Amino acid sequence: MINIGNRIANNYLLLTPKGWLAIDTGYPGGFRRFVNGLAAHSIDISDINYIFLTHAHDDHAGFLGELMNATDAQLIVHTHFVERLLSGHNQRIGGCSGVLAKVFVESMRLVGKGKHEFPAIDVSKQATIWDGTTQPLMEQDIPLKILALPGHTSDSIGLLSEDGELFCGDAAMNGFPSVNRNIIWIENLDDYCNSWDIMIKAKARVIYPSHGKPFSSADLDKYRPYLQKIVLR
Repeated sequence: MINIGNRIANNYLLLTPKGWLAIDTGYPGGFRRFVNGLAAHSIDISDINYIFLTHAHDDHAGFLGELMNATDAQLIVHTHFVERLLSGHNQRIGGCSGVLAKVFVESMRLVGKGKHEFPAIDVSKQATIWDGTTQPLMEQDIPLKILALPGHTSDSIGLLSEDGELFCGDAAMNGFPSVNRNIIWIENLDDYCNSWDIMIKAKARVIYPSHGKPFSSADLDKYRPYLQKIVLR
C-alpha cells in the first residue's frame, strides 16, 4: 500500500494481482500533484487499472474526470454515487458531529472554502455500479471485499483486504478536528452508527481512514458508545 495524499486527504494506492487500484482522487486541482506522486514511486498513470470511489464529495471525486481520461481504469462506485456526482457539489444533508466540527466547518466557509464543489460527470455508462449484491473485485480474483458504510453519505463504501486492512473512506477519521474517531459531517446518524457496527464485525486489523493516520480497529470498540451521545449541529 502506498499513500500519495497530503495532510488534508489520503490517496491510497493498492497493488492488486491485476494492477494498481486507486482509492479516491482528492480535491479539484490535485491531478498534477497526484501524477507527480505516482512518478515518485515509479508508477506510470497507465498502470492504474482500477479507481475505487468511497463517496461523491469534493475531496474524494475532485479530479475523477481527469484520472479517467488519462487511464483505461475500471471505475467502481456505489449506485447512489452516480446521481450525487452529477450534482457537482456535496449534498447539504445532516450536520456536524460536534461543537469542534461545527466551528471548523464554519471557519472553512468564512475563508472561502465552503462551497464544496467538483466537476460534475456522468459516469453511468462507464462505471461498475455497485448495488450491494455483488463483489466485482473478488469476481476478478482480486481479494478486496466492498462494504456498504453509509451515514457520512448514502453512497459511502469501503474496501476490506484479506489480511485485515479496512479502507473506510469517511466512515471514520483520525485527525483534526475529529473527536473519538468520528467524521466531522454526518448525513444520517442511525446509518453512521450501523456502519461502525459493520466495521467492528469485519474484525479488521487496521483502519485506514481518508483523513488522518491509520488506527487500530480496537478504537472502534472503544469509541462506539460515544456515538450515542452525538447530536448533529
